[in-house]
Amino acid sequence: MRKSHKLATLLFLLLTLFGSTALGMGQQPVADADKKATDSATSPCPDNEVLRRSVQDLNVVVRGLRRRVAELEKDRLATTLQEQLEREEQRGETLQLHLYEISEKEQPLLARMEQINLQLRPEAMERTLAGVGSVHPEDLRDEVRKKLLSEKVRIQMQLELLRQDRARTQASQATTDAAIARLKQKLAEALRP
Repeated sequence: MRKSHKLATLLFLLLTLFGSTALGMGQQPVADADKKATDSATSPCPDNEVLRRSVQDLNVVVRGLRRRVAELEKDRLATTLQEQLEREEQRGETLQLHLYEISEKEQPLLARMEQINLQLRPEAMERTLAGVGSVHPEDLRDEVRKKLLSEKVRIQMQLELLRQDRARTQASQATTDAAIARLKQKLAEALRP
């Protein structure tokens, strides 16, 4: 717009300058020259039209690029959420496996604890020591009882550690399950069109 305005002003000055010379020579009056300058100033300049179309085209391209950036951002968010969900699911599987391993460790300990409880009964002690000859059978019974009680205490401690481990693992499993549910919800929202 400024370029056409400057051009019109320049044309007006030239016509004014040469118009006064033209009047002296019997040519067209200055008013006709002014009219031509005004017409050229108000008529659209071809450069202006080209620039306006270029701006419109660029605006269309910018809108398209913005849409594409928004789509890419949405895809990136969905990919990030999917990766987080996969990690949480793997963690959940690992915790499930750990709970299974705890159960596997508990079974033999519980079986041995039951054996010890059976062996500590007086009639079982008598059967165990029936074939062993001793001057002091009560000392031998006390020694076997101490040994069995010591093993029982050790097994109880191991079982308690396994129970604590199970409680921690179950708490972690609950947290992981909640995170998985939350991530699935976020992913569903991110994938919604």
